Amino acid sequence: MKSLAIAARRVEGLSGAVSLILAEARAAVDAGWSVTIFAQRLDEVAIKAVGATPRRVRSWPWGSWLKRRLFAALAERQARDFDVVHGHGDLLTQDVLSLHNCVHAAFEAATGHALPANDAVGRMHALQLEQRRFRLLVANSKLMQADVERRFGVPSDSIAVAYPGYDEARLRFTDRISRGSQIRRELGLGVDQPLFGLVTSGDFEKRGVALFLRAFALAFRDASTARVLVVGKETRLGPYLDLCAELGIAQKVSFRPPRRDVESYYHALDAYVHAAQWEEFGMTVLEAMACGVPVICGPQVGAAELLSGESREYVLPNLTAETLATAMVRLAGEPSRRVLLSAANVEAAASHTLAAHGRQVVSFFDRLGKK
Repeated sequence: MKSLAIAARRVEGLSGAVSLILAEARAAVDAGWSVTIFAQRLDEVAIKAVGATPRRVRSWPWGSWLKRRLFAALAERQARDFDVVHGHGDLLTQDVLSLHNCVHAAFEAATGHALPANDAVGRMHALQLEQRRFRLLVANSKLMQADVERRFGVPSDSIAVAYPGYDEARLRFTDRISRGSQIRRELGLGVDQPLFGLVTSGDFEKRGVALFLRAFALAFRDASTARVLVVGKETRLGPYLDLCAELGIAQKVSFRPPRRDVESYYHALDAYVHAAQWEEFGMTVLEAMACGVPVICGPQVGAAELLSGESREYVLPNLTAETLATAMVRLAGEPSRRVLLSAANVEAAASHTLAAHGRQVVSFFDRLGKK
Protein backbone atom coordinates (compact mmCIF):
# COMPACT_ATOMS: atom_id res chain seq x y z
CA MET A 1 0.00 0.00 0.00
CA LYS A 2 1.32 3.45 -0.94
CA SER A 3 1.81 5.85 1.94
CA LEU A 4 0.87 9.53 1.98
CA ALA A 5 1.91 12.12 4.56
CA ILE A 6 -0.15 15.30 4.75
CA ALA A 7 1.35 18.10 6.83
CA ALA A 8 -0.13 21.38 8.10
CA ARG A 9 0.42 23.16 11.37
CA ARG A 10 -3.30 23.23 12.14
CA VAL A 11 -5.90 20.64 11.16
CA GLU A 12 -8.79 21.57 13.40
CA GLY A 13 -11.67 24.03 13.34
CA LEU A 14 -13.98 25.32 10.64
CA SER A 15 -11.58 26.84 8.11
CA GLY A 16 -11.76 26.09 4.41
CA ALA A 17 -8.19 24.78 4.45
CA VAL A 18 -9.08 22.15 7.05
CA SER A 19 -12.08 21.02 5.00
CA LEU A 20 -9.86 20.62 1.94
CA ILE A 21 -7.21 18.65 3.84
CA LEU A 22 -9.80 16.23 5.20
CA ALA A 23 -11.39 15.84 1.76
CA GLU A 24 -8.00 15.06 0.22
CA ALA A 25 -7.27 12.54 2.97
CA ARG A 26 -10.61 10.80 2.45
CA ALA A 27 -10.09 10.64 -1.32
CA ALA A 28 -6.60 9.20 -0.86
CA VAL A 29 -7.87 6.53 1.55
CA ASP A 30 -10.65 5.66 -0.91
CA ALA A 31 -7.99 5.32 -3.63
CA GLY A 32 -6.00 2.83 -1.56
CA TRP A 33 -3.43 5.06 0.12
CA SER A 34 -2.35 4.79 3.74
CA VAL A 35 -2.69 8.38 5.01
CA THR A 36 -1.09 10.05 8.03
CA ILE A 37 -1.79 13.69 8.90
CA PHE A 38 0.95 15.57 10.77
CA ALA A 39 -0.05 18.74 12.65
CA GLN A 40 0.63 20.66 15.84
CA ARG A 41 -3.06 21.26 16.48
CA LEU A 42 -5.36 18.57 15.16
CA ASP A 43 -8.87 17.19 15.47
CA GLU A 44 -8.22 13.50 16.03
CA VAL A 45 -11.91 12.58 15.73
CA ALA A 46 -12.32 14.31 12.35
CA ILE A 47 -9.05 12.87 11.01
CA LYS A 48 -9.92 9.32 12.03
CA ALA A 49 -13.42 9.74 10.56
CA VAL A 50 -11.92 10.09 7.06
CA GLY A 51 -9.76 7.02 7.56
CA ALA A 52 -6.46 8.78 8.23
CA THR A 53 -4.05 8.51 11.15
CA PRO A 54 -3.38 11.67 13.21
CA ARG A 55 0.19 12.37 14.28
CA ARG A 56 0.88 15.31 16.57
CA VAL A 57 4.05 17.33 15.98
CA ARG A 58 5.73 19.06 18.90
CA SER A 59 5.29 22.84 18.95
CA TRP A 60 7.59 25.71 19.95
CA PRO A 61 6.08 28.47 22.13
CA TRP A 62 8.04 31.52 20.93
CA GLY A 63 8.42 33.45 17.69
CA SER A 64 6.31 33.02 14.59
CA TRP A 65 9.28 32.26 12.34
CA LEU A 66 10.87 29.82 14.80
CA LYS A 67 7.54 28.04 15.23
CA ARG A 68 7.25 27.53 11.49
CA ARG A 69 10.84 26.40 11.02
CA LEU A 70 10.61 23.92 13.89
CA PHE A 71 7.37 22.44 12.58
CA ALA A 72 8.86 22.10 9.10
CA ALA A 73 11.98 20.37 10.42
CA LEU A 74 10.14 17.94 12.71
CA ALA A 75 7.34 17.09 10.27
CA GLU A 76 9.74 16.56 7.36
CA ARG A 77 11.86 14.24 9.47
CA GLN A 78 8.84 12.17 10.57
CA ALA A 79 7.46 11.96 7.02
CA ARG A 80 10.72 11.20 5.19
CA ASP A 81 9.94 7.52 4.55
CA PHE A 82 6.49 8.11 3.03
CA ASP A 83 5.96 7.59 -0.69
CA VAL A 84 4.46 11.07 -1.13
CA VAL A 85 4.62 14.08 1.19
CA HIS A 86 1.93 16.72 0.69
CA GLY A 87 2.56 20.02 2.45
CA HIS A 88 -0.07 22.69 2.94
CA GLY A 89 2.20 25.70 3.15
CA ASP A 90 4.08 24.76 6.33
CA LEU A 91 6.92 22.57 5.05
CA LEU A 92 10.10 23.71 3.35
CA THR A 93 10.49 20.52 1.31
CA GLN A 94 7.71 18.27 -0.01
CA ASP A 95 6.59 16.39 -3.11
CA VAL A 96 3.33 18.31 -3.49
CA LEU A 97 2.87 21.84 -2.17
CA SER A 98 -0.66 23.21 -1.87
CA LEU A 99 -0.76 26.96 -1.38
CA HIS A 100 -3.87 28.48 0.16
CA ASN A 101 -2.83 32.11 -0.07
CA CYS A 102 -0.45 34.52 -1.77
CA VAL A 103 0.42 36.78 1.13
CA HIS A 104 2.59 39.13 -0.91
CA ALA A 105 -0.09 39.92 -3.49
CA ALA A 106 -2.92 40.12 -0.95
CA PHE A 107 -1.00 42.50 1.32
CA GLU A 108 -0.05 44.76 -1.57
CA ALA A 109 -3.67 44.94 -2.79
CA ALA A 110 -5.07 45.68 0.68
CA THR A 111 -2.47 48.24 1.81
CA GLY A 112 -0.68 49.55 -1.27
CA HIS A 113 2.66 48.55 0.29
CA ALA A 114 5.05 45.63 -0.07
CA LEU A 115 4.80 42.85 2.49
CA PRO A 116 7.38 43.43 5.27
CA ALA A 117 10.49 41.34 4.78
CA ASN A 118 10.19 39.84 8.27
CA ASP A 119 6.67 38.47 7.73
CA ALA A 120 6.93 34.80 8.70
CA VAL A 121 4.47 33.45 6.14
CA GLY A 122 6.03 35.55 3.41
CA ARG A 123 9.50 34.28 4.27
CA MET A 124 8.26 30.69 4.19
CA HIS A 125 6.58 31.14 0.81
CA ALA A 126 9.66 32.80 -0.64
CA LEU A 127 11.87 29.90 0.44
CA GLN A 128 9.43 27.29 -0.87
CA LEU A 129 8.85 28.96 -4.23
CA GLU A 130 12.19 30.55 -5.09
CA GLN A 131 14.12 27.42 -4.16
CA ARG A 132 11.53 25.05 -5.75
CA ARG A 133 11.09 23.01 -2.58
CA PHE A 134 8.46 20.81 -4.25
CA ARG A 135 7.89 18.60 -7.27
CA LEU A 136 4.39 19.90 -8.00
CA LEU A 137 2.69 23.09 -6.85
CA VAL A 138 -1.10 22.96 -6.51
CA ALA A 139 -2.58 26.44 -7.02
CA ASN A 140 -6.18 27.13 -6.03
CA SER A 141 -6.89 29.40 -9.03
CA LYS A 142 -5.42 30.67 -12.26
CA LEU A 143 -5.00 33.97 -10.45
CA MET A 144 -2.65 32.29 -7.96
CA GLN A 145 -0.82 30.48 -10.75
CA ALA A 146 -0.16 33.76 -12.58
CA ASP A 147 1.13 35.43 -9.41
CA VAL A 148 3.64 32.71 -8.47
CA GLU A 149 4.86 32.47 -12.04
CA ARG A 150 5.43 36.22 -12.24
CA ARG A 151 6.63 36.87 -8.71
CA PHE A 152 8.77 33.80 -8.04
CA GLY A 153 9.52 32.48 -11.52
CA VAL A 154 7.84 29.13 -10.95
CA PRO A 155 7.55 27.40 -14.36
CA SER A 156 4.01 26.68 -15.52
CA ASP A 157 4.71 22.98 -16.07
CA SER A 158 5.39 22.65 -12.32
CA ILE A 159 1.92 23.98 -11.43
CA ALA A 160 -1.51 22.36 -11.46
CA VAL A 161 -4.71 24.29 -10.71
CA ALA A 162 -7.24 22.58 -8.45
CA TYR A 163 -10.19 24.73 -7.41
CA PRO A 164 -11.34 24.20 -3.82
CA GLY A 165 -14.68 22.52 -3.22
CA TYR A 166 -17.76 23.04 -1.09
CA ASP A 167 -19.51 20.59 1.20
CA GLU A 168 -22.44 19.38 -0.88
CA ALA A 169 -24.04 17.74 2.16
CA ARG A 170 -24.43 21.10 3.94
CA LEU A 171 -24.65 23.70 1.20
CA ARG A 172 -27.81 22.75 -0.67
CA PHE A 173 -29.90 25.09 -2.77
CA THR A 174 -33.00 23.13 -1.79
CA ASP A 175 -32.63 24.43 1.79
CA ARG A 176 -32.74 28.06 0.71
CA ILE A 177 -36.31 28.89 1.67
CA SER A 178 -36.48 27.06 5.00
CA ARG A 179 -33.02 27.96 6.31
CA GLY A 180 -33.00 31.50 4.96
CA SER A 181 -36.40 32.41 6.36
CA GLN A 182 -35.28 31.54 9.87
CA ILE A 183 -32.29 33.88 9.77
CA ARG A 184 -34.30 36.69 8.20
CA ARG A 185 -36.82 36.42 11.04
CA GLU A 186 -33.97 36.64 13.56
CA LEU A 187 -32.78 39.81 11.83
CA GLY A 188 -36.31 41.25 11.75
CA LEU A 189 -36.42 41.37 7.95
CA GLY A 190 -39.50 41.27 5.76
CA VAL A 191 -39.62 39.25 2.55
CA ASP A 192 -39.26 42.41 0.43
CA GLN A 193 -36.22 43.83 2.23
CA PRO A 194 -33.05 43.15 0.20
CA LEU A 195 -30.25 41.69 2.33
CA PHE A 196 -26.66 42.04 1.13
CA GLY A 197 -24.01 40.02 2.90
CA LEU A 198 -20.35 39.15 3.23
CA VAL A 199 -19.17 36.01 5.02
CA THR A 200 -15.57 35.39 6.06
CA SER A 201 -13.58 33.38 8.57
CA GLY A 202 -11.78 36.62 9.42
CA ASP A 203 -9.48 39.40 8.13
CA PHE A 204 -12.05 42.12 7.39
CA GLU A 205 -9.37 44.30 5.80
CA LYS A 206 -8.45 41.73 3.16
CA ARG A 207 -12.11 40.95 2.38
CA GLY A 208 -12.96 44.61 1.81
CA VAL A 209 -15.56 45.02 4.56
CA ALA A 210 -14.97 48.79 4.76
CA LEU A 211 -15.41 49.16 0.99
CA PHE A 212 -18.61 47.09 1.15
CA LEU A 213 -20.03 49.34 3.88
CA ARG A 214 -19.15 52.50 1.99
CA ALA A 215 -20.80 51.14 -1.15
CA PHE A 216 -23.93 50.20 0.76
CA ALA A 217 -24.11 53.69 2.26
CA LEU A 218 -23.89 55.26 -1.20
CA ALA A 219 -26.69 53.04 -2.46
CA PHE A 220 -29.09 52.67 0.44
CA ARG A 221 -28.38 55.11 3.28
CA ASP A 222 -31.58 57.09 2.90
CA ALA A 223 -35.06 55.68 2.22
CA SER A 224 -34.29 52.10 1.25
CA THR A 225 -35.23 49.18 3.48
CA ALA A 226 -32.16 47.21 2.37
CA ARG A 227 -29.92 45.73 5.05
CA VAL A 228 -26.36 44.37 5.46
CA LEU A 229 -25.15 41.21 7.20
CA VAL A 230 -21.41 40.76 7.87
CA VAL A 231 -20.38 37.38 9.27
CA GLY A 232 -16.87 36.75 10.51
CA LYS A 233 -14.35 36.85 13.32
CA GLU A 234 -12.67 40.23 13.73
CA THR A 235 -10.64 41.15 16.80
CA ARG A 236 -10.90 44.88 16.07
CA LEU A 237 -14.59 45.33 15.31
CA GLY A 238 -14.70 48.84 16.81
CA PRO A 239 -13.44 50.70 13.71
CA TYR A 240 -16.13 49.04 11.59
CA LEU A 241 -18.86 49.96 14.05
CA ASP A 242 -17.53 53.53 14.05
CA LEU A 243 -17.55 53.56 10.24
CA CYS A 244 -21.18 52.44 10.18
CA ALA A 245 -22.09 55.29 12.54
CA GLU A 246 -20.10 57.78 10.47
CA LEU A 247 -21.85 56.63 7.29
CA GLY A 248 -25.28 56.79 8.90
CA ILE A 249 -26.04 53.08 8.40
CA ALA A 250 -25.51 51.70 11.91
CA GLN A 251 -29.16 50.63 12.17
CA LYS A 252 -28.99 48.84 8.83
CA VAL A 253 -25.92 46.67 9.50
CA SER A 254 -25.71 43.46 11.55
CA PHE A 255 -22.40 41.84 12.51
CA ARG A 256 -22.47 38.15 13.47
CA PRO A 257 -19.69 35.75 14.53
CA PRO A 258 -19.02 32.58 12.51
CA ARG A 259 -21.13 29.53 13.34
CA ARG A 260 -20.97 25.91 12.32
CA ASP A 261 -24.15 26.11 10.22
CA VAL A 262 -22.92 29.13 8.28
CA GLU A 263 -24.98 27.98 5.31
CA SER A 264 -28.04 29.45 7.04
CA TYR A 265 -26.56 32.92 6.59
CA TYR A 266 -25.98 32.35 2.87
CA HIS A 267 -29.56 31.21 2.40
CA ALA A 268 -30.84 34.44 3.98
CA LEU A 269 -29.02 36.69 1.50
CA ASP A 270 -30.40 38.27 -1.65
CA ALA A 271 -26.86 38.96 -2.90
CA TYR A 272 -23.35 38.16 -1.75
CA VAL A 273 -20.80 41.00 -1.99
CA HIS A 274 -17.13 39.97 -1.89
CA ALA A 275 -15.35 43.30 -1.91
CA ALA A 276 -11.76 42.03 -1.73
CA GLN A 277 -9.35 43.83 -4.04
CA TRP A 278 -7.32 40.62 -4.32
CA GLU A 279 -8.05 37.10 -3.07
CA GLU A 280 -6.39 33.88 -4.19
CA PHE A 281 -9.70 32.04 -4.29
CA GLY A 282 -12.43 32.98 -1.81
CA MET A 283 -14.21 29.87 -0.53
CA THR A 284 -17.20 31.89 0.59
CA VAL A 285 -17.87 32.97 -3.00
CA LEU A 286 -18.15 29.33 -4.07
CA GLU A 287 -20.28 28.52 -1.02
CA ALA A 288 -22.64 31.38 -1.80
CA MET A 289 -22.91 30.16 -5.40
CA ALA A 290 -23.78 26.65 -4.22
CA CYS A 291 -26.57 28.09 -2.08
CA GLY A 292 -27.99 29.94 -5.07
CA VAL A 293 -26.94 33.45 -4.08
CA PRO A 294 -26.07 36.06 -6.76
CA VAL A 295 -22.46 37.23 -6.33
CA ILE A 296 -20.86 40.65 -6.81
CA CYS A 297 -17.06 40.74 -6.77
CA GLY A 298 -13.97 42.04 -8.55
CA PRO A 299 -11.84 40.28 -11.19
CA GLN A 300 -8.93 39.73 -8.80
CA VAL A 301 -10.81 37.04 -6.87
CA GLY A 302 -9.94 33.49 -7.88
CA ALA A 303 -13.45 32.11 -7.40
CA ALA A 304 -14.71 34.62 -9.97
CA GLU A 305 -13.18 32.27 -12.55
CA LEU A 306 -16.12 29.93 -11.85
CA LEU A 307 -18.84 32.50 -12.59
CA SER A 308 -20.37 32.23 -16.05
CA GLY A 309 -23.12 33.63 -18.26
CA GLU A 310 -25.01 36.63 -16.87
CA SER A 311 -23.20 36.22 -13.56
CA ARG A 312 -20.06 37.55 -15.28
CA GLU A 313 -21.78 40.96 -15.48
CA TYR A 314 -21.31 41.23 -11.72
CA VAL A 315 -17.57 40.63 -11.83
CA LEU A 316 -16.81 44.34 -11.79
CA PRO A 317 -13.68 45.32 -13.73
CA ASN A 318 -13.18 48.39 -11.56
CA LEU A 319 -14.04 47.61 -7.95
CA THR A 320 -14.94 50.87 -6.19
CA ALA A 321 -17.66 52.01 -3.80
CA GLU A 322 -19.45 53.60 -6.77
CA THR A 323 -19.38 50.52 -9.01
CA LEU A 324 -20.41 48.25 -6.13
CA ALA A 325 -23.26 50.57 -5.23
CA THR A 326 -24.52 50.59 -8.82
CA ALA A 327 -24.49 46.78 -8.99
CA MET A 328 -26.23 46.45 -5.63
CA VAL A 329 -28.98 48.89 -6.59
CA ARG A 330 -29.54 46.99 -9.83
CA LEU A 331 -29.93 43.65 -8.06
CA ALA A 332 -32.12 45.11 -5.33
CA GLY A 333 -34.55 46.40 -7.94
CA GLU A 334 -34.69 43.30 -10.15
CA PRO A 335 -35.89 40.19 -8.25
CA SER A 336 -36.33 38.29 -11.52
CA ARG A 337 -32.65 38.84 -12.37
CA ARG A 338 -31.67 37.51 -8.96
CA VAL A 339 -33.61 34.32 -9.72
CA LEU A 340 -31.72 33.86 -13.01
CA LEU A 341 -28.34 34.46 -11.39
CA SER A 342 -29.23 32.10 -8.56
CA ALA A 343 -29.90 29.23 -10.96
CA ALA A 344 -26.75 29.98 -12.97
CA ASN A 345 -24.56 29.99 -9.87
CA VAL A 346 -25.95 26.70 -8.56
CA GLU A 347 -25.19 25.09 -11.91
CA ALA A 348 -21.68 26.56 -12.07
CA ALA A 349 -20.85 25.39 -8.55
CA ALA A 350 -22.23 21.87 -8.93
CA SER A 351 -19.02 20.23 -10.16
CA HIS A 352 -16.80 21.88 -7.54
CA THR A 353 -17.55 19.77 -4.49
CA LEU A 354 -15.12 18.77 -1.75
CA ALA A 355 -15.20 15.18 -2.99
CA ALA A 356 -14.34 16.24 -6.54
CA HIS A 357 -11.50 18.42 -5.25
CA GLY A 358 -10.09 15.54 -3.22
CA ARG A 359 -10.14 13.16 -6.18
CA GLN A 360 -8.41 15.70 -8.40
CA VAL A 361 -5.60 16.30 -5.93
CA VAL A 362 -5.08 12.57 -5.34
CA SER A 363 -4.77 12.09 -9.10
CA PHE A 364 -1.69 14.33 -8.99
CA PHE A 365 0.16 11.91 -6.71
CA ASP A 366 0.23 9.17 -9.32
CA ARG A 367 1.50 11.69 -11.88
CA LEU A 368 4.70 12.15 -9.87
CA GLY A 369 5.90 8.58 -10.16
CA LYS A 370 8.68 7.33 -7.93
CA LYS A 371 11.05 9.65 -6.09
